[in-house]
Amino acid sequence: MKVFIAGGRGRVGSPLADKLEARGVEVVSGGLDDGIDVISGEGLAGALVGVDTIVNVLNTPRFDAEGAISFFEGAINNLNAEGKRAGVRHHVLLSIVGVGQGDASEIGYYLGKVAQEKAARSGSIPATIIRATQFQSYIPILIDQHTVDGKVFAPRSFIQPVELDEVIELLAEAATTSEPASEVEIAGPDRFYHDDLFRATLADRGDDREVVTVDAEGAPDAMVPRGAHRVGTVRYPISGIPLA
Repeated sequence: MKVFIAGGRGRVGSPLADKLEARGVEVVSGGLDDGIDVISGEGLAGALVGVDTIVNVLNTPRFDAEGAISFFEGAINNLNAEGKRAGVRHHVLLSIVGVGQGDASEIGYYLGKVAQEKAARSGSIPATIIRATQFQSYIPILIDQHTVDGKVFAPRSFIQPVELDEVIELLAEAATTSEPASEVEIAGPDRFYHDDLFRATLADRGDDREVVTVDAEGAPDAMVPRGAHRVGTVRYPISGIPLA
């Protein structure tokens, strides 16, 4: 089996490539460092020759709607067009729990993910969409993103962080399955409030930044699963945080 990973040298793509190769899968890494530009299409056609499955874990630092939509839609459209010509049979896309439900769509980045999912579903290659909650290892970065003038402004909304390795395992399962599964969601085993999680994480790191609780924008459960989903087994590495 041959799998093309769009974003194959990133936080998700690199360990996914290692996992697939350990199972005897031939992996083609698709990124700028590999001489492949998924957005412009440069090098893409040749890289997809003989590929059975595309796994799309591409990301962008653009959080404005125009930039995020352009990036995610453009990548999907190019992967679908060149993948169809190459005979690719399955497209696996990593997305975010809560995208497409309308509660988080005012954020530009999420609008981009909504557009990405729509493009994947309407594309010519059957797609499996894997939606994950926030990665546990990303929580310190998320705290920094919520920091203004030395204070952390944390919404009183739900968060259910998942261990990255468990998301990668799910992606690997999807990539090596010939039948698309439509949509699959995965979340960590425990649900917290953002402000409680942030306070505990800062205290554990010896960081004295003050956490200020603010009202949630939109529904408090916008970014956690609302229906059937895979539940991870790895708990957040700090004990004693109140559950939501």
